[in-house]
Amino acid sequence: MATKTALTWEQFLAAGKEGQRWEYVDGEVKFMSSPHMGGKHYPAVMEICRAANAYASGHPEWMSFHTDVAFTMASENWRCPDWALVRRERFGEGGLPEGPVPFPPDVAFEVISPNDTWSDIQSKRREYRKNGVVQVWVDPEDRTVEVISPTHGTRTFTEGETVVIEEVPGFAMNLFPLPASGSKSESMR
Repeated sequence: MATKTALTWEQFLAAGKEGQRWEYVDGEVKFMSSPHMGGKHYPAVMEICRAANAYASGHPEWMSFHTDVAFTMASENWRCPDWALVRRERFGEGGLPEGPVPFPPDVAFEVISPNDTWSDIQSKRREYRKNGVVQVWVDPEDRTVEVISPTHGTRTFTEGETVVIEEVPGFAMNLFPLPASGSKSESMR
């Protein structure tokens, strides 16, 4: 479904079906792959969930957000990263909104899916960069994690390395604790 006019929150919610994911980008509803779309994608999202929730639990100044939360970009696009971290103070006295979060996340976690196009990935990277968002891009195929920081540049982590985010002191995760396909430990079974 694509529209060229501004949507209300209710229209946005009605645009898809349960089990689908979608964003509102440049006046169109764009459907995305499911966060649980395969053997390589799912463990990465679950490890991000575990690490982000554990971090927020131990650091109450941070909040962890699931993939179904829409964040408002400066362009008025609504982006729904696979996971997000936001400093609690940004919500102010009004607390959490009923509709989309009225600002971008502090940290957006994105897991690259097989059907993500290069063009869509680059568009999202540019938008996050313009909004000052720390980006964490996970590539399950290459088993790498790229952290793009507005203030610290880009750092790539490979299998076995612990991912750290300078803007989130004390945050750490290992996204690839399982052996890769065809690895020695897997072939020994």
